[in-house]
Amino acid sequence: MFNDNLKTKSSATDNPSDVGFSTRAPSFNRSLTLSRDSSEFIENNTSHKDQQSADNQALIIANKMLAEDYYSQHLGIDIVAARAGYSVCKMLVQRIHSNGHGNCHGGAIFSLADTTFAHICNAHNQIAVGQICTIAYWRPANIGDELYAYAYESGVHGRSGSYRIEITCGENGELVAEFQGFSRSLKGQSHL
Repeated sequence: MFNDNLKTKSSATDNPSDVGFSTRAPSFNRSLTLSRDSSEFIENNTSHKDQQSADNQALIIANKMLAEDYYSQHLGIDIVAARAGYSVCKMLVQRIHSNGHGNCHGGAIFSLADTTFAHICNAHNQIAVGQICTIAYWRPANIGDELYAYAYESGVHGRSGSYRIEITCGENGELVAEFQGFSRSLKGQSHL
């Protein structure tokens, strides 16, 4: 019965865009802004000050990690934003990133996502390492493209964390790949 339902749903359309996949990024809204009244309320709210402190800590940790990450530096990965629960890195695709087809190598795209994943899962000042990572590639990236990796924290449960990273061509551009990472923090070890 399950297979029959699956076939029905699949055969109901000949257009791949009707199946729920999108080549436009992202599924998360990166452009949410607060109204003036909302921002004034938050300015006076202590939880906002706690969030600012957590965001500052996340940026310090991301900068510290990138300063010691010679591989990411070699690839030309830069930090765009690093906050608690949200991180963005970018990389300009150059000839050193190309594969045998003349496109950006999947390993370079994975490395951009993995670096961004490292920053977000370490933002809580607990040394965390990747436990399981998967990636789906949706379209090729070409030499000269600037790739952005947007990382979102799905949840942290004890020492385990779950994160989703969307890689786009250009800022808020077409979706190139989606990365899912699960981390594990090392007991009693912190950055600062």
